[in-house]
Amino acid sequence: MNKNNSFFQNNCLIINKLCIFTCVFLLCFNIIFARTYSYDKKYIDIVEDINNPISKENEKIIRDTILAIAKGLLDEGYSYNESTIVTHPITKEEKKFLMDCSGFIAAVYWASNIVVFDKQALVADGGVRTMHKTLSKYNKIYKEETPGIGDIIMFDRTTSNNRDLSHAGLVIGVDENKTVSYIHSTVSKGLMIGYMNLEYTNDRLGKNNELINSTLKRGGGASAYASNLFNSFGTVLSLP
Repeated sequence: MNKNNSFFQNNCLIINKLCIFTCVFLLCFNIIFARTYSYDKKYIDIVEDINNPISKENEKIIRDTILAIAKGLLDEGYSYNESTIVTHPITKEEKKFLMDCSGFIAAVYWASNIVVFDKQALVADGGVRTMHKTLSKYNKIYKEETPGIGDIIMFDRTTSNNRDLSHAGLVIGVDENKTVSYIHSTVSKGLMIGYMNLEYTNDRLGKNNELINSTLKRGGGASAYASNLFNSFGTVLSLP
């Protein structure tokens, strides 16, 4: 079932302002890989010859854009793998996405004018592996650092004990205790918020009884926590 994206309709002014900033400042961002990995070939010519990093201030604008669009899709309540039409906030172009974990990220990035990977829904190796391979090629994968809003976190063994890079989410916040909150698509509940804390890998709850590590697969106790299934995160921007 397709849904109308009421978030984009009701909050058009806010998103438009954020995305206009994003469009402008991405022109000055060093995204050489956009030439190869892109949903929209028309953007490739724009960024092809530009090789200047953007400022920290402008990166925040881009991260805020990603956050707003991601939360808007979350509010729509999509079920797992649901097919939906997303309307671009600026161009009003429409594209169809499947709301699995990588399809959700693809939709958010496309609506934010960020070109990262090509044909994620069609590659035989899976969308998460495609994202990881693309970002690895340009040294944009990290394991020890702390991710920021809009970054992509990737997990192993969520569907099988033998399968790496099986799941991904989009970071929407990091609190003072370094608990990462992220939006991801799950088979049972569709789009939802999850949590991960890499400093307390075997704890599900924090000192105030708040959730700090979501369970990403059935059974296994602490081994099923997001913290213990974490592979890495990737970013198209600089580290926070």
